[in-house]
Amino acid sequence: MKPTFFCIAFLLSVSCLAQEIKDTIFFSNGSMIIGELKKVKLGILTFDPDDVSDITIQQRKISAISARSKVFRIETIDNRFFFGTIAVHEQKNLVYILSSGDTTVISIQDISVLYAFEKSFAQRFTGSVGLGYTYTRSSGFGRLNFNTDINYASRKGEVIISASGIYSIYDSLFSRDREDASVKYNHYFIRNWFGTVFLAYQRNLELGLQRRFMQGVGIGNKFIRSKKVYSWARTGFVLNMEKNTEGESSGALSELFGQLQINFYQFEKPKISFQVAESMFYSLSQGNRFRNDGSFNVTWEIISDFDLGFEFYSNFDNKPPVAENRKFDFGIVFSINYKF
Repeated sequence: MKPTFFCIAFLLSVSCLAQEIKDTIFFSNGSMIIGELKKVKLGILTFDPDDVSDITIQQRKISAISARSKVFRIETIDNRFFFGTIAVHEQKNLVYILSSGDTTVISIQDISVLYAFEKSFAQRFTGSVGLGYTYTRSSGFGRLNFNTDINYASRKGEVIISASGIYSIYDSLFSRDREDASVKYNHYFIRNWFGTVFLAYQRNLELGLQRRFMQGVGIGNKFIRSKKVYSWARTGFVLNMEKNTEGESSGALSELFGQLQINFYQFEKPKISFQVAESMFYSLSQGNRFRNDGSFNVTWEIISDFDLGFEFYSNFDNKPPVAENRKFDFGIVFSINYKF
């Protein structure tokens, strides 16, 4: 029975190549679907069947894959990277990765992340945008928040653009309470190691910070890529310039930094993800100054491409720009997010 099944799978793959190239997913129960493989992320495969909306499939239910319509970037749980197409293997639960004349056999269950490496510049972008608003009539006080993340993937690197803000509205007054923005480039060397450079901007009126511009360089490692957890860390050197709410500028300040991000995923219903992020900065210019930025995020997919978001954030500075200001700030943000 098994040899017959995989002979059929092979013949279907050849037939698809002879006509319009389509991707095919084969299930352990013997059924299959034809369409377009979109991505694999931590145990869940997203597929666009012919004439049907996108569906998600648990990776453990798949016995074979044929995906020759485009080149894919593939990451495995043992920290290997591939660029290539996918062909059916004679043995159940294995696939061939065909790339630049080389053929590699891997287990379907070992694929941690897979996405199409599009030739079109515009198609390499993914991201999300979120908005939230709260208002109390009794106080006449409103609060608006937004966040966005845009990612661009190339063969050896990625660009990540992030921005968020919290704004207060009271009568005719508009206050920019807290803002963060950054542009980060990661260049991958071997396996899960990468070099990183970034530019960033921060504003936090609670800590007496009118603006802070940062530029940094460092090295990082994606040290966990399992089916439920995706984590990375980086460390390096940063230069920043601050201006406090009293109009005083700091001049150039140097710091050592360390950052850690851990993502937990639950793709079976309910589809919930958790993210914990911590950034620590130790000043080389100001004696014993220490800063910390942290966040805890929860997102819940309510319908396809739309999430409900919850974030708890905190900021600590033992020597804030204005000495009389608070050293610690925290808050809770709710939002509705759209993914693209």
